[in-house]
Amino acid sequence: MPQVDEHLKWCLRDSKRLIKTKPDLDLAQKHVKKSEYNYGVVQALERLKVYDWAFNVGFYSIYHCFLAILAKHGYESRNQACTTTVLLTLINERKLDMDKDLVTQFYTLDVERSVSSPTIRKSREISTYGVETSIDMQELKRIKELILRVQRETIRSLRE
Repeated sequence: MPQVDEHLKWCLRDSKRLIKTKPDLDLAQKHVKKSEYNYGVVQALERLKVYDWAFNVGFYSIYHCFLAILAKHGYESRNQACTTTVLLTLINERKLDMDKDLVTQFYTLDVERSVSSPTIRKSREISTYGVETSIDMQELKRIKELILRVQRETIRSLRE
């Protein structure tokens, strides 16, 4: 875990990346509500066949769940890699009972080794910054399933 520990220290050195705050369950609940709202937007965009943006909104639906967990544990993040690092740290320290795979499916600190199985973050970047307007429908299905799983885990975590 030295890589994660060092990255956490780096994140905390700049308030534009990550700051330690008081735990805030109210803010955490607001992030969950935003995630739920975003999931509704994903469904609406899917009905309109605007799949690339449905995927992008799905990414942020998951990210708001992660921000909810950080708020509960007294962190405020403005950097996706730092958010991931805090989550992995909380899991490693047994302060968060969540499958690491949920976090790593979303984002990884390692350089992508396999383009055939990109993380959600990488797929979102391709969808956002690329010129294609269609996406693999399996990817959209996958992110919708991941959203619901992360939301359930987040809500459970906030109750603990």
